Amino acid sequence: MKMTLIALALTLASSQVIAEEVVISTGSRGGAYHATGEQLATILNEYDYEAKASKSNGSVENIGRVANFEVTLGFAQLDAVAWWMKRHPTQAKNFSVLGNLFPECVYIAVNKDGPIGDEGDLQSDKGKIAVQKKGSGAAVTWEYMRELNPGYAKSQTFYKGGMQVLSQLASQPDGEVNAFLWVSNPEKLDQRYLKTVLNNDQLELINVDDWDLNDKHEELGRPIYRFETPEVKKGFLNDKEIKTICMDSVVIASKAADEDMVDDVVDLLVNNRSRLFPPK
Repeated sequence: MKMTLIALALTLASSQVIAEEVVISTGSRGGAYHATGEQLATILNEYDYEAKASKSNGSVENIGRVANFEVTLGFAQLDAVAWWMKRHPTQAKNFSVLGNLFPECVYIAVNKDGPIGDEGDLQSDKGKIAVQKKGSGAAVTWEYMRELNPGYAKSQTFYKGGMQVLSQLASQPDGEVNAFLWVSNPEKLDQRYLKTVLNNDQLELINVDDWDLNDKHEELGRPIYRFETPEVKKGFLNDKEIKTICMDSVVIASKAADEDMVDDVVDLLVNNRSRLFPPK
């Protein structure tokens, strides 16, 4: 009888640990999502949860993992959430948006001597735009932009990116691609694509401010994008800004997640952001 009670106690204790385990689907190692996920896991471990950050390919994979109950929490661009919900309406009921992490903005670089002078040219057959790998946050952003304004679909889309493609754009004004899109935190002025564009005399950034991009998302109850003028360069009498669309990256939680843990995460996002994003 005594052994039976001990076994039962161990089983209950084990079940409690499993119930409180928190897996956070983040991004690639070295990226902002993964670093933030590791910080969140550290805090939740202090709160007596068993938390860990899991690497991923980014927003789309994170949403799928959370919606399929493979992980507890995930990070995603808000436009990726909207894009995913439209394609998976049933599974979209399996998660909720808890709050914002940090802003992310859209950047489009072109060759100064190329055929793309402004975003209107990307709403024509002149456009040949590289949007990073298929399924990446940038690629999903471009697909969602095309849903809001079908004119963008007139451009050819290339699911490729990286420094080599940006270098080709600098040397070939109208080569295989004539525009290069990426998405990044506007507070990080040391991002390599931005530094490359600003340091190359042949490359420039164009504004992204078509009003169709500000349409409200019905289910989320707010526009996905907002128009902002983030700085791209700081310096004495040498500041530089662009007009573009920005969004929030958000934390999503499985509907099966422990309610107390979810409350703790929301409290961090609302009242204790300095713990999640400690000053450097």
